[in-house]
Amino acid sequence: MKKFTLGVLSVAVAASFISPAEATVFTFQQVETPEQVRHLFPTDINDNRHVTELGQFPTDLDIDLTKLQPSTLASIGINPELEDEELADYSLSYGQYTALIETLRDRASPQLRNPRISYHFAGYFDGQTVTFNDFFNDTDPETPELANTADHYFYALNNNNARVGWGTAPYRYESFTYTTDGDDPETITYEAAERDFTRQAMWSDGTQTKTYPAPEQAYLGGETAMMDINDFNVAVGFASMALSPNAVKVGEQCETAIEDGSAVRSVYGCMWQRWFSLTNSVASNLQNFYSRTSIASNQSIYDMQAAVWQLDTDGSVIDVTYYPPLMERAEEDEGDFSSYAFAINNNGIAVGQSWTYYEGVAEPGRRIKLPAIFRDGQTLPITGITENRDYLWGSATDINDENEVVGFVIRSIQGIQRYVGFKYDLDTDTFVELPGFFTGSSTIPTAINNSGVIVGTAEIEASLSTQRRRVGFRFDSRVADALFVDLNNTVDCDAGLFIATAEGINNNGVIAATTINEEEIVDDQGNTRDEQRAKTVILDPTAGEPNQCSVTDERVEREGAAIGFGGLFTMFLIGGLITVRRWIKA
Repeated sequence: MKKFTLGVLSVAVAASFISPAEATVFTFQQVETPEQVRHLFPTDINDNRHVTELGQFPTDLDIDLTKLQPSTLASIGINPELEDEELADYSLSYGQYTALIETLRDRASPQLRNPRISYHFAGYFDGQTVTFNDFFNDTDPETPELANTADHYFYALNNNNARVGWGTAPYRYESFTYTTDGDDPETITYEAAERDFTRQAMWSDGTQTKTYPAPEQAYLGGETAMMDINDFNVAVGFASMALSPNAVKVGEQCETAIEDGSAVRSVYGCMWQRWFSLTNSVASNLQNFYSRTSIASNQSIYDMQAAVWQLDTDGSVIDVTYYPPLMERAEEDEGDFSSYAFAINNNGIAVGQSWTYYEGVAEPGRRIKLPAIFRDGQTLPITGITENRDYLWGSATDINDENEVVGFVIRSIQGIQRYVGFKYDLDTDTFVELPGFFTGSSTIPTAINNSGVIVGTAEIEASLSTQRRRVGFRFDSRVADALFVDLNNTVDCDAGLFIATAEGINNNGVIAATTINEEEIVDDQGNTRDEQRAKTVILDPTAGEPNQCSVTDERVEREGAAIGFGGLFTMFLIGGLITVRRWIKA
């Protein structure tokens, strides 16, 4: 169920930003970003006003430049002919460090011969401070695994403050030797990164952390993830259950290449390249339905199934139930075919997304993902979606204890793909599209509380552009003729915030949101530049009314411009997940 060494601003301090002469809907507390990361995104909020966080971009990571490939050195302005001693003493500039971190982050770097780095950090805000959990990072220099090479994510927490997410295994270097072909064969040995598993689900109560291996671990060690947990310690997510038919064939090819001596990389490296390509894939078959579309399909070498874990109070598994996709895979379809659970309520009903086929016709070229409900051992579609030929993609993102589901579908509006928010009442079998700020406004609901108040992110700028300014919104779905509320109009106009998304709302109406702040940075060469930073803000409701800040207000135009925010918005696609937990699940 969605409840979705710097100091921390207290509520009292935050309240001092509110002008007494101007009515507002929310006071706010801006959570200070720990010094070790540049960006801090909230992912969920519970009724205790505690928040799970995602830190991004390490600020002071020690990178061994001697391990970098020559092309990577050249890309950041370093002479690749430098000796190792010179590289060891080389001091990166601010710009070089920034470019290198973005190049080496795990989900963006296709080169296993380059160093791998930690880029995402699972955080928890207890109302006072943010702490990061880095359970999988290896700090023992006596082991081959390298420190600061694992990523960690928290996506949700319950009212017992138990949080869930997943982490990746730390990398180590393994040697591989091969011989070139030709008249003058050469034996080449190099080192490439490997790890024990792709990702494992993670649970923590603050004093202990537990992880959950996958049923299927062939080749890359398997994948599991926990995406939400209710107050009865029922967690949901997904797990790898088998290799896809295509992955079986690729695995055989990788092993054959080793046996006949034609391989230029290990079996691990061969399969990892296939996995990496799939995680960055797009739904190319939908080009037939859309123009100018690019929907991330985020696939895997594994068939995943939505998983529901019943845990005890210390995180031990009592029982687990797996849910298959909405349809069976077509016989000629060799790709991975999966289902994913993203949210669960206190009634034990989970929602998420599943592969299926357009109009129910089981053909490989008609593969799409649509919202799904996981209940009593059955994977169910949402009435009103599967019957509509205009909906070609979508996901459910949250469900409250009143069995109201929110999510999005994608359809073409004026020839451009747009996200359309929806609400589905499971008890009355009623599906409605959300109105958005205007017709054609891409709208992505992220959370709904038990009062039916929905939050998320939506476009507020009407244009024919494919990239339009978006803001965090609040919408009271149970009020007749209710309008979408721009959260920037609910705080003091002089607060200096630009609220880009709202990730969670608890049952007290408190919202966890992301602001995009523009900061002046002075680099190591004394140059001044403006950089955008993502920060967490907590909005506490008051008895005020919207202040109607103008959408052309200078701070919105400056900090919320489509191009500027677009760069940061891509960061929300954390970990190449289904697309984003509680943000976009494409």
